[in-house]
Amino acid sequence: MQPLEKYLGYWLFYAQRCVAHAFSEVLAAHCEERGKPYVITPPQWGVISLLHETDGLTVGTISQRRALDPPTITGIVRRLEQSGLVERKHSREDRRVVKVYLTPEGQDIISSLMQVAKDFQEVMTHGFSEEERQDFLVKLQQIIANVSTVAVGTGDRFGLLPDSMFCQQSEDIR
Repeated sequence: MQPLEKYLGYWLFYAQRCVAHAFSEVLAAHCEERGKPYVITPPQWGVISLLHETDGLTVGTISQRRALDPPTITGIVRRLEQSGLVERKHSREDRRVVKVYLTPEGQDIISSLMQVAKDFQEVMTHGFSEEERQDFLVKLQQIIANVSTVAVGTGDRFGLLPDSMFCQQSEDIR
């Protein structure tokens, strides 16, 4: 049996933990520097950055776009609401539909965090050419598509992979 350190899955898991921890530290430091009474976590960053792109989304849409289950998103939104960064409002068209919006405070913090996230990505991919970055993203997406063949729906259960991944995969299997 090979040592654990020889398995790609080991290094993917380890890299994810290292990246998440480092990004968490960067986000916390930024909030502290700005004198905020709250700290943005990486999952919270995922939600508010999405709302920055498209404000007024439902929990279900946020869940789909951030590849997290709805109960997890509900908890993240609740904590963001407690910090005064988002608010939930019933839709005017259908009162059963609840949408999540950034508050002015949420808009303020996300505007400064966008540069923080961009800088973090530059540090994380230092030494990669643009072509290498794109190639790496395609390889990660291929791993996700490959995992879907082992347990259907496990790899890309949120449907975020390009359709071409599954076309390529089907051709490779033949």
